[in-house]
Amino acid sequence: MSFFRSKMSTVEQSTIDRIIIEEVNMHKAKILAIHCIDLRFQEMIDRDLQQRAGYGKFDRISIRGASIDFEVAKKYALVSLQLHNPDEVLIYEHEECGAYGEENSNDIHKANAQKLADALIQEKPDLKVQTLIATFNGIRSLS
Repeated sequence: MSFFRSKMSTVEQSTIDRIIIEEVNMHKAKILAIHCIDLRFQEMIDRDLQQRAGYGKFDRISIRGASIDFEVAKKYALVSLQLHNPDEVLIYEHEECGAYGEENSNDIHKANAQKLADALIQEKPDLKVQTLIATFNGIRSLS
């Protein structure tokens, strides 16, 4: 192979590598947000996510009760982890959640969110997971 051709191959390969890296980074989520469908907390959660990541920088899973249905929440979270490799997961529970019915205590929200958090960390050990609760007075940590 000629000197020119070997240099050209190196340049082409480095260009291809750069394009691949850019393409992967374009589809990387900074955050995965998991929250309930309840419309009363959407604006508050949206503002929180925009401050933490900015629009277009996070995946969102919105399901009834957030983490109450462990298997469904985990299934969709694993899709995000696989496809968009977020560095952080935010699990937003909220007060007065109709999906919980009478079992709507802070302790049960905390237990369900932590179960999901633990399962996701088991899948991706370096994942940062925060469990939060949206209240009518703001968002705070469940920890």
